[in-house]
Amino acid sequence: MPADLDAGSVSITEAGGLRVQWRPEDHVSDYDSDWLRGHRGGADEASQCGPAPATWGAELSEAIPSAEHDAVAGSDGTLLDWLRLLRDFGVAVLRNTPREPLSVLALAGLIGPARATNFGEHFDVVSKLEPNSNAYTALGLPCHTDLPNWERPPDYQLLHCLKNDADGGESILVDGFQAAETLRRREPAAFRLLSQCPIDFHFEDRDSDIRFRAPTIALDETGAVTEIRFNFAVMDAISAPTKSMGALCRALRAFAAVIRDPALECCYRLNPGELLIFDNRRVLHGRAAFDPTTGGRHLQGCYVDRDQLLSRIRVLERSAPLQ
Repeated sequence: MPADLDAGSVSITEAGGLRVQWRPEDHVSDYDSDWLRGHRGGADEASQCGPAPATWGAELSEAIPSAEHDAVAGSDGTLLDWLRLLRDFGVAVLRNTPREPLSVLALAGLIGPARATNFGEHFDVVSKLEPNSNAYTALGLPCHTDLPNWERPPDYQLLHCLKNDADGGESILVDGFQAAETLRRREPAAFRLLSQCPIDFHFEDRDSDIRFRAPTIALDETGAVTEIRFNFAVMDAISAPTKSMGALCRALRAFAAVIRDPALECCYRLNPGELLIFDNRRVLHGRAAFDPTTGGRHLQGCYVDRDQLLSRIRVLERSAPLQ
């Protein structure tokens, strides 16, 4: 392209688009009005990122966004509505799904292909004799995000309930964006430290040694929270300057206290045939302890990339009726 490229003339077409004749080459470009509207800059930049996240607390226990499997699988419009809720709230439930083993991979296909990790393309959440994760025990799990030891942690986690007869084991969910903003209001110095000081995360077993270093709270260029990495189970020894070590430990404890606040905990008991899906880089998840002597508990899970979810929404929106 010539260095002195300039618009020689500009006009509006009959269809309402913009026509530019460039000089010095006299090349003509036509720009559709919808395309121009979607690429406005300045004050409109925020609108290009989609709606702001719908933050929540314990009140979501009675109102988790949900839909029926057959309705979602049989209607692009219903699927689009459900995926938008998942995008905005960071969590959703699909009810009355097929209960055959590995159905979770087919359910993930409503969005896109599953993403494999060191735990495989899918994983079984059951009590094991020699577990390499506390998830494979009957222990209660404090709320956390999965795999912060990866450079790019999985985006969305799917948990498909095949059996849940045991006493206990209720799922606990916390909106990490809400928790981070609560910390920012209560203890701004702690929030600032957790958004600036990286933490070492490390998972190692017989077959894997995966580690990464990143802040607990990630921010975008405007200061908005975009990601949470919080998992004491895979936190390595803290590596920080001696003068800031005490403040960093206090900040982590302060954030943990916010996450454990009952006012922020959404509690939900998964029933057989239900699929719970949540944004792993936003929503912290845990569970109450359960008693395996009172019945079985078997969940199958997998992960799906955010790129696939947003792509699916955009493709479905192409044919959706204008609102």
